[in-house]
Amino acid sequence: MGVSVLAAHKKERIMLEGLKQNSIILDLQKQYEMLPVRDRSILKVFSVILVLCIIYFAMWVPANEYMENARQDVEQNTKLLLLVKQNKALLSALSRTTGPSAGTKKLSSQQLVSSVTNLAKKNGVNLKRFEPSGDKKIKVWVDNASFDKMITWLAALKKSLNIVVEQISVEKDDAAGQVSSRLTLST
Repeated sequence: MGVSVLAAHKKERIMLEGLKQNSIILDLQKQYEMLPVRDRSILKVFSVILVLCIIYFAMWVPANEYMENARQDVEQNTKLLLLVKQNKALLSALSRTTGPSAGTKKLSSQQLVSSVTNLAKKNGVNLKRFEPSGDKKIKVWVDNASFDKMITWLAALKKSLNIVVEQISVEKDDAAGQVSSRLTLST
């Protein structure tokens, strides 16, 4: 280990000697020595101030900003965690009452057909044909319907009965804003 330390010191000395022999450094050194004593001391003070400014603005300020941002992130996350912990019981109760199975277990096949057709009429969507497809699915054909009314109807199905679109095929009709579609809806 002692040999490697000596080798490192030897390399440092060689580098310092090389710097001392550099023409630019030699010229700067001559100019510095030609300055009056008062100017040399001012230059030394200015150099120290410059180094301190570089350290402050290049290292201290960015590190301090990073720490402040990290502290704010921790504070926000702690508040969010506290809020979630305080409302855990309420959130789990809401998820049980509004979950995917909340209102759909009660709908039989006939109730599903009835609910879909009633909401279609209420939203101004005329169903051409519909047929049950198992216990919790219904196939629906819609012709010449307003696209906006059909989207409103589908949103109402999701919101009020938690009925979702499993498959959909939409074709544009000749009239502007009119579509024909084939849907598979399920609870």
